[in-house]
Amino acid sequence: MFRPNLTPTVALATTVLLAAGLAACQGQTVPLLTDPKAILTAAATEAAAASSVHVDLTAEGSLVVDPLGTGAGAPIELRGTTAAADVDLTGRDARTTFALPGLLGLSGEVIALDDTLYVRSTLTGAQYHVTDLTAAGGASAPPESPLKGLVDLLSQPGLDPVKGDDVPCGSGTCYTVTIDLTASELAALGADGIPLPTDLPIPLPDLGAASVQLKVRVDHTTTRLAGISAAADLGDTGELTAELTFTKWGDAVSISPPPADQIAPPG
Repeated sequence: MFRPNLTPTVALATTVLLAAGLAACQGQTVPLLTDPKAILTAAATEAAAASSVHVDLTAEGSLVVDPLGTGAGAPIELRGTTAAADVDLTGRDARTTFALPGLLGLSGEVIALDDTLYVRSTLTGAQYHVTDLTAAGGASAPPESPLKGLVDLLSQPGLDPVKGDDVPCGSGTCYTVTIDLTASELAALGADGIPLPTDLPIPLPDLGAASVQLKVRVDHTTTRLAGISAAADLGDTGELTAELTFTKWGDAVSISPPPADQIAPPG
C-alpha cells in the first residue's frame, strides 16, 4: 500500500488546515442583526411559521378587579401570580393553568379546543364549565394563530423600537428591543376574530387607558422570541409587571378535552 511520506512540518500544517476547515463548518453563525425593526420582524416571521410553543408567565403589582360583578372593585396583590400554557399554533388549541393567590387563592385551568372553551377554577368548582366560541360570535374557519396579535405587533411598521444590550438567554445570547406602547397601539395585541370568553373566574382588565413598555428578547441564532418583560400602567385599574418566556418552539403538543364526567351540565 502506498503511504505518503509526510515530513513533520507538512503533517502539522495539514492537521491545522483540516482542523480549521472543520471548525469553520461547525462554527457558522447567523449574521448578527443591528436594526431593532429587523430583529422584531425576524421574531415575528419565526413565530408566524411555528407549529407550537410553551409560554410561562409570572406577574407582580396591584390590580383592581370586581370578581363578583358588584360594580365595586377592590385592589388585589399580584405577587405570586403564575400561568403556563402549551399552545398549538396551527389552530387555536391551548391548555393553560394559572394561579392567582392574591385573589382568594384562585387557581384553575383553561382548555381551548376545537372552538370550545373548558374552564374550571377554585371559584367555579371542580368541574369544567363549557363555552361554545362559535355561538359566542367567533368564526370557526379559518382558524387564526393564538399569537396572531403578538405577531402583528412585532411586525407593525409604525413602532419606534430601541435596541438595547445583548443578554444571556437559555444556553445562548439574546437581542433586547424596547417598545413603548400607547393605548391605541395595544389594540394590536387582540386576537381578531376570536371572542374573549365571558365566564372566566375574573374579568379581564380594561386596557382603554393603558400604556405599556415591553422589553423583547430574541435569540441570536434562531431569531425566535425568547421572552418579553412588560411594565404596564393601567390607569385606575392599577399597575403590573409581567415576565413571559417562550420555549419548546415546534415541539409536539397534545391537547385533549376533559373527561365527560368532569364537565358540568349545561345551564
